[in-house]
Amino acid sequence: MPTVNLRSLSILLVIIISLQPLNAQLIEGGTVTYEQVINYGLEGVFDHPKWDAYIADLPKSGKAIFTLTFTAELSLYQEDISRKEPMSQQLQGALTKANYGKPPKEKLRKLYYNFSKKEQLEQVEFMTRYFLIESAVEGQDWKLTTKKKKVLDYVCMGALIEKGNETITAWFTPEIPISAGPEKFHGLPGLILGLERNEEVFMLATGLDLTTPNEVDISQPQKGQKVVRQKMEKIKVEKIKEFEANRKAKKSRVKK
Repeated sequence: MPTVNLRSLSILLVIIISLQPLNAQLIEGGTVTYEQVINYGLEGVFDHPKWDAYIADLPKSGKAIFTLTFTAELSLYQEDISRKEPMSQQLQGALTKANYGKPPKEKLRKLYYNFSKKEQLEQVEFMTRYFLIESAVEGQDWKLTTKKKKVLDYVCMGALIEKGNETITAWFTPEIPISAGPEKFHGLPGLILGLERNEEVFMLATGLDLTTPNEVDISQPQKGQKVVRQKMEKIKVEKIKEFEANRKAKKSRVKK
């Protein structure tokens, strides 16, 4: 797939943006609604016919709705809990069994950026506790491609970034020249409206309101203990060790 370094296309993108309709250049902010595909990871958890029969008629993936409220300087990304898909008792039971004994994971609840100050604030939940992780906004090594795609009514350009063994493709539109996006993806010369992982769509904009948000709609999350990322990782290591020790002790008691 042809790729081009982001810097080498900066002049071209300036030209593209300058050719957009006048109203595109007057955009000051808005709210994007994204639909995310969530793989439940039920298949192959247990190598047993009873498990295969139990999950045979269950959905293997679901959807979650997220919103990104943004201006040129600020953005707030969070799940829209009011639109969470209902889950059957059988599916809840299957997910509980599939995740039983696995170490607890950090869950992102809100993600706030102040791009002008280069500040990032993550609100995460870990073992029922909330934390606010403060850090600096980091640059991302995007590579632009020659591919284009239409999302909603906007022509989007493709950009690639490597995350471990995954290739993430972001679809951004220069028609909205604001460098925000869902999750922790940002830094492109246009709003990100879609994301693919190894060429499979997992995040796609389903709605866009370009009404400039009020300050209260894009304020920093407040709930949680403030920590830096290094401290958060230390807390996770300690709590996971406790979790493993408790699990082993429980198994020993059961055997007796």
